[in-house]
Amino acid sequence: MHVSKGFHPGCAQREPFPSAFGSACTTFSRFPIFAIIWLSLLMLASCSSQVAPPMATVSVNTQQLGAQIPKGFLGFSNEVSTAGMGLPKPTAKALGNIEGPAGVPSDAGLVYVLGEPGAPNTGFYTFMRNLGPGVLRLGGNSQDNTCWDPKAAPHPAWCHGAITPGLLKLYSTAVDAAGWRMILGLNLKQNSPRWALSEVTQGVAKEIPASQILGFEIGNEPSGFAHTPARPKTYSPADYVKDALGYIRAFRANPIARKYNFVAPADCCGWNNPRDLGIILKGIGPDLKLVSIHNYPTSTCGQRNVTVAQLLSPKPMESFDDLSKQLVAVAHQDNLPIALAETNSASCGGMAGVSNAFASAVWGLDYMFNIAHDGYTHINFHFSYRKGGSAYNPIQTFGWKAGTEEHYRNIAQPLYYAMYMFARRASGEHFLPASIKTQSNITAFATTSCPNCEVHVFVINEDEKASGTVDVHLSGRTGPGSLLLLQAPSLHSLAADVRYGGQQFDSDGNIGTPHTTSIARGANGDYTFTLPNASAAVLSIAP
Repeated sequence: MHVSKGFHPGCAQREPFPSAFGSACTTFSRFPIFAIIWLSLLMLASCSSQVAPPMATVSVNTQQLGAQIPKGFLGFSNEVSTAGMGLPKPTAKALGNIEGPAGVPSDAGLVYVLGEPGAPNTGFYTFMRNLGPGVLRLGGNSQDNTCWDPKAAPHPAWCHGAITPGLLKLYSTAVDAAGWRMILGLNLKQNSPRWALSEVTQGVAKEIPASQILGFEIGNEPSGFAHTPARPKTYSPADYVKDALGYIRAFRANPIARKYNFVAPADCCGWNNPRDLGIILKGIGPDLKLVSIHNYPTSTCGQRNVTVAQLLSPKPMESFDDLSKQLVAVAHQDNLPIALAETNSASCGGMAGVSNAFASAVWGLDYMFNIAHDGYTHINFHFSYRKGGSAYNPIQTFGWKAGTEEHYRNIAQPLYYAMYMFARRASGEHFLPASIKTQSNITAFATTSCPNCEVHVFVINEDEKASGTVDVHLSGRTGPGSLLLLQAPSLHSLAADVRYGGQQFDSDGNIGTPHTTSIARGANGDYTFTLPNASAAVLSIAP
């Protein structure tokens, strides 16, 4: 919440000096010259000594523990394959020119972030592990456009790629190395329970331990099926329920497949409203174990461009937050957890210069806190593989061959730095009530592990121009403070200029010990620090 700080008096509004000398900010023509000089110097000293008001004032109630953020709150959403995504061609501006870093061969190109079957991208698995015990959701547009055993599919012409035992094994290798679990998407566009069952019995069950699978997600964004030959234009939530139940009943009747759980509806658009979501949840009933929805606050679909100002505008966040609370309430009415299983800054692959700029870091950090506060079990930031590169990928991976060996170079993007900051200082902790007074686009959140544990106060500067001091007031806290900054030269800065406590990630997901600054409690009882433009700060205060 942004609250106006009110009018801050300047020198002209200060209390006057005693009447014998007149006001310190008036003309003194009736006095001798030495008196005028003396009073002028006194006036200048008085005006210059006035302390500038803080850019933001944050108040935290340390006595009231709120909801707990799950330890495994952060995760990734990835395509099941680089084939069959069917993304529309973006504008040249949106696509940008994603080039490899120094030291990468000229023939290196952007590749599937998990690696290739038989050649896993082990460095990326460290990036996963850095975020805690997360969830890797495997789905996306390619989920309904790639096929297990394409020749046996009811509609082979709709199969733009193949799901192979090698890919399934690669998924398993990734989550095993990271200590994560997965949501695995099933092709619903083909609408063949028997054919989908063969993928599970002949492929999944042989290549992936059942303990690694949180659930099967039935179809990806099924409301869009009505715009394809796969379903009639009248395709509705009730029709989706019928299709999903066909899969579920076939699986329940099979001794191998009956042990798996189900996730639905993986929808982003037409059905993301309380009424339609309620129809789906009640229709599927007790066989559903997790509700999944998608959201993108902006879009580059339809040849659109997105600006930093549009991404950082509070309006999209507030609009989705209102809807989000309603969707969470619908899920909780049926005693179901709900996940934001696919999301990012801009749909259709993101916006170059925005989705891969530092603006995405401050947006993402604010977004994560809002989504956690709304009551989701986890949030999954999506990877995409459109031709020429997708700007919103949290990690950009370049690959090349040297002889017969695959080599990878991973580059942490600004959004990943924000995820890491959240994972280190907020995941698993309880919210504390926090309010902020500011005239700038700055937000604040506070967390702690227990009533007498260290408090973390996050202050996120999403303003394109503002910088200045921040005052933090914590009731009953007198311990020392430690300040950590995530920053870049500007909101438009790219990965090479982003620093987390002065440090950067290497290609294998490692980062040095971040630098922090000690912040002592002031005479007024507050903690004060300077928040630069294009930055996010976390102030850790000991008990």
